[in-house]
Amino acid sequence: MSSPLTTASSAAPVKTSGPGRSAPRLRRTRRHSPDKPKRSVLLTVLTSLIVVYTVVPLIWLAINATKTQAGLADSSGMWFADDFALWDNIRDTFTYHDGVFTRWLLNTLMYVVLGAGGATLLAVLGGYALAKFDFPGKRGIFATVIGAVAVPGTALAVPTFLMFSKMGLTDTPWAVIIPSLVSPFGLYLMWVFATEAIPVELLEAARIDGAGEARTFFTVALPLLAPAS
Repeated sequence: MSSPLTTASSAAPVKTSGPGRSAPRLRRTRRHSPDKPKRSVLLTVLTSLIVVYTVVPLIWLAINATKTQAGLADSSGMWFADDFALWDNIRDTFTYHDGVFTRWLLNTLMYVVLGAGGATLLAVLGGYALAKFDFPGKRGIFATVIGAVAVPGTALAVPTFLMFSKMGLTDTPWAVIIPSLVSPFGLYLMWVFATEAIPVELLEAARIDGAGEARTFFTVALPLLAPAS
């Protein structure tokens, strides 16, 4: 049998807090919903200002292209004039000096297609070859490419002009197209991207299936290099 003292001591409640101690409090943790992204008011305002700064000149250009010379002076710059002369302005532009603006536009398209397109193709081919093939002098080519990236284009303007002058290519489209075909930074970018973007196993599988190097590049490597080009 247990004594009354023992029973009383066992039935007594246990005190969890004493003098100088406070009872533990439950802290409420705020759970952020992963579906709700955080919005930055400052970033939104800055982005809006950049959009306005970019779009307003285009709107001004489109509106004022519909005006005559008198309408430009008499009307507001951000609203249309009474005389709508858009088609007359387009006709006058493309017939000015026997269509010199048309020739300039076609020249620009030719330089963009041949220059930028050719530079992209050469950078893709060179970057793929440097990333996936081992050959003597690869380190020297890497050092040359890095050095060419560090040289500004303005420093090569006079030597390029003198070289093209001796070759008889000045005052021809090739004087613009040929220098634009060389892009050291584009070559370096494609080299780095092709190193990680193209698995060697895919190339080996294509070669085992009987594909040549050209077919392997255009059917396997080129689609993987498209995001960087």
